[in-house]
Order: sequence, then C-alpha cells, then structure tokens
Amino acid sequence: MTNAETAENRRDDEVPLTPGPATPDEWDELIADWDEMRHGYYLGDAQATVLKCARHLEASVAADGAGSETALWTLGLVLIGPYVIYARPDAAAEARVMEAMGAVERALGQASCEHEEHPCDDAPFDVDLDNFRYVLEMLAHPERDADHEAALADEANWPDEEGAQSWYEGRMTREIWTCPRNLAGFAGAFPG
Repeated sequence: MTNAETAENRRDDEVPLTPGPATPDEWDELIADWDEMRHGYYLGDAQATVLKCARHLEASVAADGAGSETALWTLGLVLIGPYVIYARPDAAAEARVMEAMGAVERALGQASCEHEEHPCDDAPFDVDLDNFRYVLEMLAHPERDADHEAALADEANWPDEEGAQSWYEGRMTREIWTCPRNLAGFAGAFPG
C-alpha cells in the first residue's frame, strides 16, 4: 500500500522533474524561496529545492546551452548550492550540484565573447551574496530591459565611480550576466 522508500531516501533522478517557472511572477516566487533558503528561514524542503534546481540546470544546458533559463538556474544554484555543502552537508546532493555545475562549465566554457571582464571574475563566494537576488530578478523580467538599460546609461544615476563600476549597479546588464563565459566562470569557481 505504501512504499517503504520515502521521497527523502529516493534518488532525486527517480522523482519526475516538475516543470520550472513559466512566467516572471513564478520566477519571482522561486527566487524568493531561494533567498529565504540562503538566509536560513526557508520552510520548504530545502534539499529537494536544491536538487530540483540542479536537475533543471542540467536539462537547460542540454536543451539550449546558454539561454536565459540556463543563466537563472546557474546563478540560482550559485545562490542556494552552498546549502547542501555547508549548511546541511549531504554528499549525494553535493555531488549532484557539482555535476550540474560541471555540465555548465563543459558546455559553455569554450564560448567566445567580446567582453573584457565578467562578474564571475570577482565571484563573491567568500562574501555575502545579498545582491544575487537582484541579478536573478533582473534576468526573470526581460520586459523591463529597455527601462533598465536606459537607467544604466543615465550617468546621473551613478554619482560615484564605485556605483558605476559595480556589477550589481552600473554594469548590471542581461548581456553580461547571461554571457556563456560568465556562467561557465561561476560554475568553475563554485565551491565544492
């Protein structure tokens, strides 16, 4: 009648992969969950959420390489992946996260681009990741690109050089964050 094997004991690849977010609002909900997890007050099944992100990332890389969804899943895993490495160590989950990041690095690492530098060059794994939520929200809302790009171009918004040169402020563009080299750089620098 009941399966002796609980969902927690099953391998994550035995559980069917549910569809990922389809709208910006659904992405916003998932990003909020990821941020809660990073802060330690997520009430859902955090390990399952991390594993789902890793599985979606692998599927996205296999399907389209460096699309917008691949960027969201990759940077989402950067935000929440350390949960299974440091907060709640789990060897099997950590291995799955590292496999997903390895798939990104292998698939996108040799891509060429015109950018002189990327946010991954200053990967913030050893510091607070508070600003990552804003990157994910920006990527989840392509409809805001024109207004966002106009605000970035307006020098009046950046009275100091530091803000204008920040990956999270003056240089936060979809193009640079979704660049295959940037995603591969974050995947390669991911702690493990």
